[in-house]
Amino acid sequence: MKTDAPPILVAEGFNFPEGPSFDREGSLYVMECDAGRISKVTQDGHVEIFAETGGVPCGSRLHRSGHLIVAENGLAQILDFAPDGSWTVVAETFNNKPFRGPNDLILDREGNCYFTDPKGSTLEEPVGRVFRVGTDGAISVFAVGLAFPNGICLSADEETLYVAETFTRRIHAFTLNPDGSANNRSLYAQMEGGVGPDGMDFGADGNLYVAHYGKGAVAVIAPDGEVIEELPMPGKNPTNVAFREDSLYVTETETGAVYRLEIGVEGQPLFGMR
Repeated sequence: MKTDAPPILVAEGFNFPEGPSFDREGSLYVMECDAGRISKVTQDGHVEIFAETGGVPCGSRLHRSGHLIVAENGLAQILDFAPDGSWTVVAETFNNKPFRGPNDLILDREGNCYFTDPKGSTLEEPVGRVFRVGTDGAISVFAVGLAFPNGICLSADEETLYVAETFTRRIHAFTLNPDGSANNRSLYAQMEGGVGPDGMDFGADGNLYVAHYGKGAVAVIAPDGEVIEELPMPGKNPTNVAFREDSLYVTETETGAVYRLEIGVEGQPLFGMR
C-alpha cells in the first residue's frame, strides 16, 4: 500500500457527494444527496446527470445485470436503476411500515441486498436498523438498536457482514448464517475522533478502508481491527469510498468533490464486477 500519494482531484461541483460506484466501462456514479440526483463521471472526466430522484440518494452498488441499486434516504426506498436512468422500487416497507431512510447497501454473490436504515437515530435513541432483501423479494430485519448504522460491506468469503455505527465510532462484525441472518455480533474496530465511520470497502490486501467523517481521512483498518494508517483528504468530511483498478476513489462533502488515491491496492471483487 502506498501511503504517501497525494489525493488527485477527479471531479468537483457536487452537492454533498456520496455513494460512489463504478460500472464495467469505468464510469463513476456519484450520489448527490443535497441535489436529489445521481451524476455520472465518464472516463474522460465529463460530468452529466444520470437521474433525478427528487429525494436524497445516498449509497449505491452495481448489480451484475448492469443496473445500479441505490439506497434513497429521502424517499425511504431501495431503488433499481436501469442504464437509461429509469428506475423501479425494490423495497419500501417492512411489516407494512415504511423504512426510516436507507443510507448504504451491499450485494452478496447471490444478489441479496443488505442495507442500513439509520434516519432519525441518535446516541440517545439508537433506533437504526439493518435489513436484508432476498433475491426473492423477501425482506427481513437483520439488526436493530444501532446509533446511526451507516457504511456496510462483506468479507471476501461472505461469512461476515461489517456495519459502521457512526455515532459510537464503532464498526461491528456480524457472523452470517447460511440463510443470511446474523449468528452473533462482535466489535471489529473502535475509531477515535471526528464524527465517526461512514462508507467503507475492503481492499484485496484484506484491509478495510473507511471514510472517517469529520476527521478528514480515510482510515485503513487491519484484519485484527487496528487502525494502521490514516490517509489525509483535502476536506474534513469524506463520506464514502470505491475501488477502481489499484486506486481508491473518495467522495468528500466539504469540498464537494471526488478524489483518487493511488494506493497501489485493488478492491475486493464486488457483485457487479463478477
